[in-house]
Amino acid sequence: MSPYPSAGTIEGIFHYRTIPSQADKFEQYVSDSARIHIFGQDFKLGGHSKGKKAFREFNQRMHALADLDGDDVIEIVNVIGGGEQAWAAVNTRCVFKGKQGFYSENVYLVKFDLEGKIIDVKIFMDTKHAHAHIGED
Repeated sequence: MSPYPSAGTIEGIFHYRTIPSQADKFEQYVSDSARIHIFGQDFKLGGHSKGKKAFREFNQRMHALADLDGDDVIEIVNVIGGGEQAWAAVNTRCVFKGKQGFYSENVYLVKFDLEGKIIDVKIFMDTKHAHAHIGED
């Protein structure tokens, strides 16, 4: 048996992240001391923080940009890694069809501990499209 969650399991974990009403299910896979690094050129949601609460706040801010009960979609494109590797790459696609609408792809590099909890995540944002959507230059 592999020591870390498989790519399929990681995809399932991240699926919970795409649905605001299921955020608590996603959070059960996040360590209380997880390190979160959000990268993006001049991105106001960017920075480095620690803890499950910081991840929750980031997710809430990202979900606030979308109407996920409407036509907007966040989907998991691909997961690479997991299983025998502590690190995995999760590629997501966001299609926000609302009043401004935008398309964005983002990559999450995620490290799991041996209990299957996320202990480190590096989020690389498509800031060109995000800035246009939230009104930044």
